[in-house]
Amino acid sequence: MGPLDRVAGAHDAAVLAVARRGEPVSRAGLADALQVTPQAISKILARLIDRGLMAEAGTISSGPGKPTTLYSIVPSSRRAVGLHLTRTRVHGVVTDLTGRVLERLVTPIPSGTAVPELIALLAETARTLAAHGDGELLGVGVGMPGPVDSETGVHLGVSPGTEAWHDAAIRDLLLAELGLPVLVDHDSRSALVGESWSQPGLLHNAVLLLVEDGIGAALCLDGTIVRGAHSRAGKAGHMVVQMGGEPCTCGRRGCAQAEHLAALRAGDEQRAADVLATVVLDLVRLVDVDRVVLGGRSVHAHHGPTMTAIRAAIDEGLSGPDSGHVEVLLSTRGVDLIAAGAACEVLEHEYGLPTSLVGPEQ
Repeated sequence: MGPLDRVAGAHDAAVLAVARRGEPVSRAGLADALQVTPQAISKILARLIDRGLMAEAGTISSGPGKPTTLYSIVPSSRRAVGLHLTRTRVHGVVTDLTGRVLERLVTPIPSGTAVPELIALLAETARTLAAHGDGELLGVGVGMPGPVDSETGVHLGVSPGTEAWHDAAIRDLLLAELGLPVLVDHDSRSALVGESWSQPGLLHNAVLLLVEDGIGAALCLDGTIVRGAHSRAGKAGHMVVQMGGEPCTCGRRGCAQAEHLAALRAGDEQRAADVLATVVLDLVRLVDVDRVVLGGRSVHAHHGPTMTAIRAAIDEGLSGPDSGHVEVLLSTRGVDLIAAGAACEVLEHEYGLPTSLVGPEQ
């Protein structure tokens, strides 16, 4: 089954977004939520039911007359594989249509692994995960340290530990190996898509701060994820937070990434948390979002002082009558965040807003 067609796709995707929230919905409820007629909803539901994406979920009675039929999404109807590639390991998952993780697999990467061996390892992980779950397998998403050109699937980074991958056409190489649709993106953008897919409409204007081996950010402004002119948006780890501070791999001093790592190495959790708080406050002031999501292994390992420092910085830095409320959230996906997000990018391409998924020539 291919993507939703261009004419009906927007309406069908909107109904699926409402259904992904979990509770069964009625025709009238969908019509009210989407501001369309019940007749239009009936046509949309017929298409989605025909494709196996939604199904009847019982009835309810609210008085005299015919009971109201309820509908729900069919999670097992579709699957996607997501791979989180780091300098040292591949963390893979397979998810259902709602983004729920069905199975996970972690495979170490030997130091200095060349691109051909890397592609073979990614493909083997994807094949193993594809054997789990029911429903049509839509494709494979890869989230990796950036920068990444999401249009071409080429890795543009030259950071320590990933030099061998520079200019590698990860997407096309993996596509040739698997014969499945493939999407490759920066890990922080994958993470943000995963959070958005699981909470439709919640992160319309939001920033996701990802703290793994480095610090990255992804922005969603007015419902659109920002990629930048050169696919390099979100390099928050190289914002200077301390003039003349710690030397950074980028050649400058005092970058947030270098200061944060130095604080953790010194055992100073509070200093590390304050660095992240400075980054978040600057981002919120710059782009005016109303939600901040925190994720990544380092954040979860030190979430107590990190959340406290960020909330305090926002309360103090955005005080005043003209300041809007900003909610700070901790990702609920834990270590699966990026891998699940990469899978959700595949789901988003098929049943949400288009991204850069490509597949074999037809």
